[in-house]
This record gives sequence, structure tokens and C-alpha cells, in this order.
Amino acid sequence: MLAIEKKWYQIYTKSNAEKKLYEKILMLDAEAFLPLRKLRKQWSDRVKVIEEPAFKSYIFAKLTGTQVRMVERLAEFCCFISYGGGGKSMTGKTNKYFPSITDQDIDSIAKVLAIFPSAQLQDINTLSKGSKVQINHGSLANYQGTLLADPEGNKVAIDIKGLAQSLVINVPVDLLKAIA
Repeated sequence: MLAIEKKWYQIYTKSNAEKKLYEKILMLDAEAFLPLRKLRKQWSDRVKVIEEPAFKSYIFAKLTGTQVRMVERLAEFCCFISYGGGGKSMTGKTNKYFPSITDQDIDSIAKVLAIFPSAQLQDINTLSKGSKVQINHGSLANYQGTLLADPEGNKVAIDIKGLAQSLVINVPVDLLKAIA
């Protein structure tokens, strides 16, 4: 029997198919989230602000077990993101698990992109080691992150728990305080 309870899944899409898959998932009466960032693009004759996915080839969907099976059949779908490989343990159970994504994680991504629409995505594994900091003023007060090395010393990586990724934003140094 398939679960009726909804759970957030991170979905890997075919190349440049994020928006199409997002729309199709919405048509299934499922909840979906496609984080977009705004960028200024320069062409030879004009400058235009465009929206592109903040996470290339990724979208998020809150699905029931039945909806999971429907999404898997969509042409733009590649796979659900999971970790641990597909191998089996000595007990015969699979080692694969899906990241635990919460409503708070989705809200955090939306809030960061609303305030910093051109935030860059960076894998946690590639972050420079730095001091832990907390933003102490403004709309992102109390958000914690890692201070990255750059000439101005003001790039902060906001960790999104469960995704093994961070959003990198520029924050004025005077809004940051070191934490233990």
C-alpha cells in the first residue's frame, strides 16, 4: 500500500526541463517548488533581467506515494535524489536514503532568494573552511552560515539542511557576528 502522507523530494530533471516538469507536477495536484534567481544578461544590443533555476536541473515536490509513481513517468523526470548508493547491506536492506527536506528548508530557500535574488549555489563539500557566523540584523536575522574567504570577507554560505548544498550570498560584515 502506498503512503498517503506527503513528503518533500528533491528531483533531478533532464537538461533545461525544470520549468516544464514543475508545471506538470502542479497539474498532478501536487505541491512543487522551483527556486528561481534573477540575473542581468548582457547581449550586444540590450540588457535583460532573466529568471533561471537557482539549482540547475533540480526541483522540489511534496508528494504522496501515488504521486511519486506518476512523476517518475513524466518525460522531463530523471530521478529522485538519494544518497548511499543502491547497494544492499548484509541484512539485505538497501543502503539508499532520500534527504530529509522540511517545509522550513523550502521556506529558507524561498526567503533567501527573495532577499538575494542573484544568490549563487555552491556544494557544501567545496566550501572553504571558515568561521561560523550568524546574521544579526535585517530580514535574515538569526540565520547561521559559514564565512567564506573573498577579498571583502563578506560572502556567507547559508546551509540548507538535508540538501548537502548551500546558498552563497553577500552580506555586509557589520551585520555578522561570530558564533561558537
